[in-house]
Amino acid sequence: SAKTLADPRSRQARADLATFASDERMVQLCNLEAMDQIRRWRTDYQPERVVPYATAQEKITGTTIAANGAAFRSRRNWYGLKFRCQLAGDGESVVGFEFLVGDLVPKEKWDELGLPAVH
Repeated sequence: SAKTLADPRSRQARADLATFASDERMVQLCNLEAMDQIRRWRTDYQPERVVPYATAQEKITGTTIAANGAAFRSRRNWYGLKFRCQLAGDGESVVGFEFLVGDLVPKEKWDELGLPAVH
């Protein structure tokens, strides 16, 4: 996520992050990291959004976020996702990240899970 945020095209994202409360900023950094990691792992995925609480609320413990019920949107579809994201002590950068991509989320479940049909 550091490389993505350093890109001049991410100026607005950097400005937005600065306005968030600490926990929300950490979650958003981890969401960005998830999209970057998935994109690098498999180029056929083009993640454009992550919802860390689709089927279970994310858990924040210190500077670690565990999102066992996350989902991400790629190419007009939603997929299950689990991730564990470790941030630096100041909560401003990702220092460790693990993820597992799950199955395609059926369209009939999108509304129930709060997954928007359009980004």
